[in-house]
Amino acid sequence: MDARAPRLRFGDFDLDPHSATLRRGGRRVRIQPQPLRVLTILVERAGEVVSRDDLRNAVWDQATFVEFDQGLNYCIRQIRSALGDDAA
Repeated sequence: MDARAPRLRFGDFDLDPHSATLRRGGRRVRIQPQPLRVLTILVERAGEVVSRDDLRNAVWDQATFVEFDQGLNYCIRQIRSALGDDAA
């Protein structure tokens, strides 16, 4: 993440990519680093279609072998939990 990245605000949330923190109403929300990187990309590109390939290229190192679909699905579940959202 870019050290100069501005804070991102959406709804009741404040996301600071520089310090890798997510806050809601001033209180810190626990979220792991990888889901936070995915969330940052989604918030930065709000209103745009963000493809799975875009996320793979931005978050997962090309030299790292992971089961990408499982990893991304895990990140989305963690993001939903942190935001108090569910699949419904």
